[in-house]
Amino acid sequence: MIGYCKNVNAQTVQQILRYIWDENTPGRIPQPMFIMGNDGSGKTTLLRNLVSDLGGMDQSYRIQIFDGKQFFCSRDIIRAIEGEGCDENLISNNSNSGSRRIVIIDDLDFFFRRSSFDDQFILRNYIYRESSPLLIATLSGVSDALADYRAPFFEGVRIIYIPPFDPQSVLTDFPADKTKRISDLMEYLPTVIGSLKIASGIVLLSDDPKDDLRELIGRFAPFYRIKFKDMPVYTQKVLYALSRYAAPMTLSELRESTGLSSGILSTYLRQLVVSGEIRKTEPGKRGTPYEICDRLFSVWLSGEYSFADNHIH
Repeated sequence: MIGYCKNVNAQTVQQILRYIWDENTPGRIPQPMFIMGNDGSGKTTLLRNLVSDLGGMDQSYRIQIFDGKQFFCSRDIIRAIEGEGCDENLISNNSNSGSRRIVIIDDLDFFFRRSSFDDQFILRNYIYRESSPLLIATLSGVSDALADYRAPFFEGVRIIYIPPFDPQSVLTDFPADKTKRISDLMEYLPTVIGSLKIASGIVLLSDDPKDDLRELIGRFAPFYRIKFKDMPVYTQKVLYALSRYAAPMTLSELRESTGLSSGILSTYLRQLVVSGEIRKTEPGKRGTPYEICDRLFSVWLSGEYSFADNHIH
């Protein structure tokens, strides 16, 4: 699978490498670079490719790589970079190495969600100096830490957006007999690189197309089971009814199927729409039917591929 997706986001990696080269100029204050993309868009894979390419360059770089989940405040990040007992006001000079240090943080969203603007200013003051490392971090989206004009990182950062992923551009790299099967599984998954890895992994290890969807459901079943179990009973009832119906359901059809009153049903439908579990097929139109957003969750919930449904004689 790695070989097939090798060139995905390759242009973005080259763009980052050019920026690193420019920022390595002596006396320059480096601007941090934030790489944005949806979950599963290939941000982590992109970082792996970036580190691999940096390792193969003539010029050596001192690279530090961190998982953003471990950082709760600016001092956590600074201590990780500089070592325990460091003073964020004193940065070690890296001039002897001939190259600027590069600090890579995957999922910096965790830090931004946990810290205040006042705390984030500590990190900003740390990295905006001539001898400071170049910060490269991945984010899943634009937050107040970047969009609020009062935020420390509202300006003075370089943002690179990972382009939308087109599965068809990669499917041509797969064997012809596998392409249609992978494409069929992708219909049940978000259009991101992570989904392609899952779908292709299933197909490449199996010779029987009949097992593809069952295997995909099996991958997600533990998550779906926990998710569904923790929902209120009436929410479960509404979702189960939607999953068992052959088409999107109107309010009257759901009322008949669930036995719930219109008042109770409308309340739960609104909650499910807001949470993103279901959607109206024609928003804004009165009486429009509802459907479950996650097709794979709907198939799992319907029981069509469950052990019980497949062992009834």
